[in-house]
Amino acid sequence: GTKVHAPISGFVTTPFFNHTQDWGINIVSRQGAQWIVSFEHVVNVAVRDGDYVNAGDIVAEAAPRNTYNNQIAMTELAVWNAGQHIVKYCPFSFLNESLKPLYAQKLNAIANEWEEFSGRNAYQQENWIAPGCLVSSINES
Repeated sequence: GTKVHAPISGFVTTPFFNHTQDWGINIVSRQGAQWIVSFEHVVNVAVRDGDYVNAGDIVAEAAPRNTYNNQIAMTELAVWNAGQHIVKYCPFSFLNESLKPLYAQKLNAIANEWEEFSGRNAYQQENWIAPGCLVSSINES
């Protein structure tokens, strides 16, 4: 039931992922824009292809996972560029500098709480290149 909010204003597309049986939400600031901000693994999608959303609008809910008796949910946030070759980037790199200390603290707290709950070093924060990111980019083409 965790609500997912649009991080930017823009136009939406909502692809369905057969392999995980959940949805994605792609947001572009304007038609034809190179950069896309997206969520993967959401359910109860509240928007449709072509809708315009404002930053902060609720667009979906995090997708539940079958681990821990369906008591957790997972959603991935990505910043990527469109085209023939898809490259996804560490979202933290795109934050306004004034927001980075706050979100670094939040991401570290989430990781620490999960590791405490699960009893394992799941995130290996010592290897992060930025809060929440093991790498600066991933080529998915």
